[in-house]
Amino acid sequence: MPKNIVFILILLIFSSCLTQANSQTHYAFADFISEAPKNTKEIIAWESKITKEGDTITSKSESWQYDINTNLIYWEKPSQYCYIIKKYNEKNRVTYLEKGCGESSDNGSIYVSYPKENTISEKHAMSGYAEFIKIKNSYNQKRKLMRKEIYDSLYDQNFNPSNKKYEIYHYVTVYKYDENNNLIEENTFDLPKLTTAQTISYTYNRYNQITEKQIDTKRNDESFDISIIKYSYYGYLHRGEIKPKLFIVNTTTISDYSTESYIEEYIYPRKNIIEVEQTQINTYINKTVKETYQLIYKDNRLIRKKYFSTSQKKKDRKITSWIDYQYIFY
Repeated sequence: MPKNIVFILILLIFSSCLTQANSQTHYAFADFISEAPKNTKEIIAWESKITKEGDTITSKSESWQYDINTNLIYWEKPSQYCYIIKKYNEKNRVTYLEKGCGESSDNGSIYVSYPKENTISEKHAMSGYAEFIKIKNSYNQKRKLMRKEIYDSLYDQNFNPSNKKYEIYHYVTVYKYDENNNLIEENTFDLPKLTTAQTISYTYNRYNQITEKQIDTKRNDESFDISIIKYSYYGYLHRGEIKPKLFIVNTTTISDYSTESYIEEYIYPRKNIIEVEQTQINTYINKTVKETYQLIYKDNRLIRKKYFSTSQKKKDRKITSWIDYQYIFY
């Protein structure tokens, strides 16, 4: 998939759930699994693994650091030699992002500025690319995002000869909402080519929860990759709750040569515990991978993630490893 399409796809996925102030969180995968509690200074993940000999090995596997406004300012995963640094202005908007991860071609820094209202400019100094990106957002009276224009001037230092002109990528995304202000459609147009680059559509239930999200992305050969995400929900409510809890998320990606399905099932056996079973199916390599773990909470904070062996019978599964989360507050 070409780099510009990947960029648009990543941006669109996160733009619907991020505020304008944080719309430049390109590496959102590095954010903590849930919002950090107020006054959190640092979260440290300590991973413990059980060896074949029955010994337990514990090491620091990941960490997140936050400023006084609970903005993520530093993340690292030492085992993968990965880190991210973020800086913010007085309005809590990202002004600088630095990423390093092994020998990845997108290592480097991004400088972000806000020259006008609803306008964002980025200068990228990545190891593989030099680029300038300008983003302009338009909102309606209800502050719903109606239009996003992205202008990307990209020069590939690795593969293009030095005398080649800069490539220009120019996209506009238009957003549509229903009478309940639910986002129902995103259409991204490639302005130089005057064609549709991507379409995302949403379906909701009576609780205004998403039940299906379909992403159609155009490839270089003019065909489309289709990604379908289906959401199912519990039919019962806990006391004091209005909406059913999330039960199943099924993500399916369809291409010319393969169908990949990623299913997450959530079960709530008792208070403060969520059991998750993940199943990944790939028809191209004819392989199915399963993973089972528990998320354990205390005072609305994730304190442990416990992994199990994937035995067919629940009573036969064994603990293989776990992660304890340590919280340090201001």
